[in-house]
Amino acid sequence: MAKQKVNPNRRPATQADVEKAKREASSEAIDAAWAIFFTALRDKEGFGPKRLRRVWDEVNAVSESISKGYVDVRDLMDTLRDEAGIVLNGGNHEGKQ
Repeated sequence: MAKQKVNPNRRPATQADVEKAKREASSEAIDAAWAIFFTALRDKEGFGPKRLRRVWDEVNAVSESISKGYVDVRDLMDTLRDEAGIVLNGGNHEGKQ
């Protein structure tokens, strides 16, 4: 059996490399979700630049409230479930109209 050649410039991934990859993947997933969300608002609900900006500003305000501890994401998810029938549960999304 022939011995495989190993690239001498190859180095094992460090924990920092793994964490960086996780952050990048997370950021890409979030960007994709926002692109989908805003495209649906624009294409299906007729939102123009002003309305999209208002939504974006409100998203940032809610995010700030979460980071300051004024509101919890679980509470937001519960409210969406109870008031709009939208269930966000670990990637299992169910919506009813």
